[in-house]
Amino acid sequence: MSKNIWTWEKNREKILTLRGRLGFPDSSVLKFLRFSLSLEDGSIYDELTDKTAQEVEAGVYCILTGYAEADAMPETGKLVSFEQLPGGRTYYNTFRKRATQQIERVFAAKPQMLLKAAEMFDATKLEYGDYSVKFDALPLVPINVILWSSDLEFPTSANILFDSSVSNYLSTEQIAALGELSAFRLKQAFEAMTSKE
Repeated sequence: MSKNIWTWEKNREKILTLRGRLGFPDSSVLKFLRFSLSLEDGSIYDELTDKTAQEVEAGVYCILTGYAEADAMPETGKLVSFEQLPGGRTYYNTFRKRATQQIERVFAAKPQMLLKAAEMFDATKLEYGDYSVKFDALPLVPINVILWSSDLEFPTSANILFDSSVSNYLSTEQIAALGELSAFRLKQAFEAMTSKE
């Protein structure tokens, strides 16, 4: 992802249109995944680590710029994998490496911690796999994370499913970025909890 394209200066105008739209309140701050983006200067504050989050700026601007171009639509209730998205097979290996495998690595030893980590994002528990959760990665874009624990035959495995309406809001490349960012946030939530143990 080119950081030269995804800067506050180049994407500010589009992102500003999200104020009071697509599930965001009419506020000077856009909040999602426990990030707070200031619409005054584009700075991103991380509520999990209690500091600024410059390392995610390019990804966040990329995601929000795409989201700003959408119109609201209801969830379809039909879940799709990343591979089923337009062009998803092309990006799948990268998506798997950066998003799905990240979840597998983080929660392999303590899969039940997925539920606790996801609570930080107001997740609801689902009944898929051994452990599964649903939370809003963006105000109108839910994400479903499913985890299967390892056993004698199979290692820990994970999947990320989206409501099929996701393609209305973001390009497949932006959905990949959102999945990666969501997995990263679950990792940070897990680390925040386990550091207190």
